[in-house]
Amino acid sequence: MSQENVEVVRRALDAYQCDDLDSWLATADPAIEWQALAIDRAAEGTESVYRGHEAMRRLWHFLREFDVEVEVQELRDVGDDRIVFLGRFRIRGPSTRIVFEAPVGYVSTVRDGKVVRTIDYLSHEEALKAVGLEE
Repeated sequence: MSQENVEVVRRALDAYQCDDLDSWLATADPAIEWQALAIDRAAEGTESVYRGHEAMRRLWHFLREFDVEVEVQELRDVGDDRIVFLGRFRIRGPSTRIVFEAPVGYVSTVRDGKVVRTIDYLSHEEALKAVGLEE
């Protein structure tokens, strides 16, 4: 099941990169919980936790408003239905167009072919530590 779970997360990332909201939501369980720690720290006025597809739509539109790009560096199965994603994100402010770039890590839990939970982190080290790994 581990490679299948990696592919679910890869499809979600691909859908995001292709600006395909419906395909992105199709990878998410209807009761998904996304703890947006990195986004919450990087931008004021955002939610810390997004629950369900309607909240995920708000997250999507926020990410598009701020022109958030995500670069995939590594996807790794870490057991217990969890996938760790290591990469970078770039955010451009909508009015200033100032670019903020930082490492990012996500830990996603996948069950029955859907992402049920994601927690994001502002460093690869934090994400790896969250799953009991050290880089």
